[in-house]
Amino acid sequence: MRYTNKLATIKRYYKDFNWWKNTFIWYISPLVYRKNEGFSVTSEYWDYLIILDACRFDIFKEEIKKTGLYNQGTLEYRISSGSMTAEFLLENFEKGEFKDIVYITANPFVDMLLKGKFYRIIPVWKDGWDSKLNTVHPKTVYQYTLRALEKYPEKRFIIHFMQPHFPYLTFRPPGDTGFSKHREAALAGQSQWRDKTIWDLVMDGTVPLGKVKEAYRDNLRIALKYVELLVPHLAGRIIITSDHGEAFGEKLHPLIPLKIYGHPRHVRIPALIKVPWFVISKPPKRKWSSTEEMKLKRTISALRLKGKI
Repeated sequence: MRYTNKLATIKRYYKDFNWWKNTFIWYISPLVYRKNEGFSVTSEYWDYLIILDACRFDIFKEEIKKTGLYNQGTLEYRISSGSMTAEFLLENFEKGEFKDIVYITANPFVDMLLKGKFYRIIPVWKDGWDSKLNTVHPKTVYQYTLRALEKYPEKRFIIHFMQPHFPYLTFRPPGDTGFSKHREAALAGQSQWRDKTIWDLVMDGTVPLGKVKEAYRDNLRIALKYVELLVPHLAGRIIITSDHGEAFGEKLHPLIPLKIYGHPRHVRIPALIKVPWFVISKPPKRKWSSTEEMKLKRTISALRLKGKI
């Protein structure tokens, strides 16, 4: 059955040059990069881990300075254990259970790979999907998080935004299916899909790379706005980080002049594995009193009345 599936896949994509290139990278990168010396997020102390999907350290460093968050924390970096989300999740959470954590996610991989690992997974990608954008808007993740904070005040949280990962909120060229096929496969319990992504359009010359870089920054800026809105509702040690970076045409290896776009697995180049680690330290997280819970409920109600959530 496995070989039948592979033959069917080859038959479907044998004329697709980008598919062959990505397949080559898929098989050769584990041979080129045999060691994984990335860190484990579970070995670090935090109360809230905010993940900005596919966020490069260099661009985060530039954009965080333009926000009100910059003076609240300290910027460091870490070497991720994955160059794509699935790899990051399995390296960090496949072993063990994390029943003190609520995982709020706009990325389907969490549900696909880590069911039963956390106290609860809140699948924003499933219920908060925007069919026009073909992704989950960061505002939606923010809204779901506020509700979860009210419901699970004693838990730690992982809050996984989809941005700056494509699709781009300010640039949606024809032919880009975004994350829709991935979502459909996840809903159907399937492990294989093929989205026509922005990187296919870059590689075939349909979309200029410069335009994509601008849209990537826009995605990050929009996500950071909602992170900035969220932070006042959090207590304790807050980390803003990423699962992996994003490649804009960097070489696979100094001796292999094959340009990398996006974030293939096992490709351990700085653009993909050097990720931000922005630390905000606030008063320790503690059990909320009934008065504090009521105050948060009133705040959420007020925001709803104003149409902000």
